[in-house]
Amino acid sequence: VLLHHVFGEVNGKRGAWGHAIGGMGAITQAMARAATARGALIRVSTAVREVLVEGDRAVGVLTESGESLRAAAVISNLNPKLLYLDMFAPEALPPEFREHISHWRCGSGTFRMNVALAELPDFSCLPGRAPADHHTAGIIIAPTLAYMERAYFDARTLGWSRAPIIELVIPSTLDDTLAPRGKHVASLFCQHVAPQLPAGESWDAHREAVADLMIDTVNAYAPNFKAAVLGRQIMSPLDLERTFGLIGGDISHGTLSLDQLFCARPMLGYGNYRGPLQGLYMCGAGTHPGGGVTGAAGHNAAREILSDFRHGRLRRVA
Repeated sequence: VLLHHVFGEVNGKRGAWGHAIGGMGAITQAMARAATARGALIRVSTAVREVLVEGDRAVGVLTESGESLRAAAVISNLNPKLLYLDMFAPEALPPEFREHISHWRCGSGTFRMNVALAELPDFSCLPGRAPADHHTAGIIIAPTLAYMERAYFDARTLGWSRAPIIELVIPSTLDDTLAPRGKHVASLFCQHVAPQLPAGESWDAHREAVADLMIDTVNAYAPNFKAAVLGRQIMSPLDLERTFGLIGGDISHGTLSLDQLFCARPMLGYGNYRGPLQGLYMCGAGTHPGGGVTGAAGHNAAREILSDFRHGRLRRVA
């Protein structure tokens, strides 16, 4: 993960992170406006059941409502495992390809929370509720290496860290469109948690208690935090999977280990954003360079698709 995180840059600062004015949704909204201005048609709330295949070519998709949509290219930003094992009939893909994809590892469970705050957290180490530089930065609660190690092994044996690592950002300190004057919103990225709980237990039975633990953990360092919470949105690993298709809550569509990076993402021979069928492409976090809101995978995939159009490898659909 550390190697992956130092790949990128923001405004020339390597390894830095940025906030989008208007929230992360502003990025997709801007992309949608640019696409529709150039003739694209975007259909939301339209679930896809299956990718349609004729011979060795992907020719469109079948929606959950039974509608068939044909296209010159099918471009997916799904987790590779979800795409190839759930969206294709087994006989549509080469057996060795399916076998390899079945071993694609998704294991980095994530517990996310968004909270509305009546006031900024007042940290014991940097007292004050007035906006300050540290409120605009990423705030990480991970005081020692031993603390981080214990958090990791807790999750492996118990399902979640009893003393979790928390990354806290308060984007409303930089963007006053996100909250009313004097109020704030914060996002908590909480680790470690197991994608699946021991003994077959469900995250639905524990999500509220784990959310309380995360808030109590921040409160230990900023004693006004718990009382300042006006509302919260909880996203357990199971919530992330059901809502966004993130298997086990893995926000990177697959572990960022050396054997699943660069040209091996998602597998050797398919690191060029093309799938095993003509007209099939991948553009999500399961391709190089991995997770994060960079647009790099989509940019690279678009270049390959345009190249295939120019060289006659794609046939336009009337």
